[in-house]
Amino acid sequence: MAELVGPPAGWWAERLGEPRTVVLGTVGPGNRPHAAAVWYLWRGGEVLVVTGRGSQKHRNAERSGRASVTWLDDWRYLVAEGPVTVEPLRREERYALWEQYRGPEAAARETASDAHEEMVLLRLRPERWWGQW
Repeated sequence: MAELVGPPAGWWAERLGEPRTVVLGTVGPGNRPHAAAVWYLWRGGEVLVVTGRGSQKHRNAERSGRASVTWLDDWRYLVAEGPVTVEPLRREERYALWEQYRGPEAAARETASDAHEEMVLLRLRPERWWGQW
């Protein structure tokens, strides 16, 4: 395992913005770990995750203010951990997520309603990185 002081360079740096499912880790009630597979956006050195308002991910992030994200690629893995904030979700952010994973037509269909009003944006600012590559 290697620990980094900032975002990785090289092989992983080229893959952070790729559409892939990652594992979001939060701490639940009673300090129990909670892990969930999620889509994400990599923007300006931050990990953006969309989740339902009131979901376990939302409640955990709000309560603890910390989270982690794990990227997996065969035997390689990368983990980023740091503070997480909860923000209202804008339609544009939800569109960007869908566009990255399913393309503009699916994004337009999925974001045509006001469903984003029932969702929140989790913004993770990585402070610590580690993994194997």
